[in-house]
Amino acid sequence: MYEQLKVGTWACVDDQCPIRPVVHPEDSAVTLVFGDHNDFELLLSATALQNLLQQGTDALNRLASDHPRNSL
Repeated sequence: MYEQLKVGTWACVDDQCPIRPVVHPEDSAVTLVFGDHNDFELLLSATALQNLLQQGTDALNRLASDHPRNSL
């Protein structure tokens, strides 16, 4: 990757949106593909994926603690 962040569009992902990973072991990276037909692809280095998962886990924990009846 040549830049820290390169963005060409935005996406809104709901509960029904399929997400599939495409692993690139030769680049230590993964592409997350969102959607079936109008795909949105997010390419992440292994470190960026770890950060995303950690931040996502932290966010889920906060959501669960703020709304315990709607536990995720």
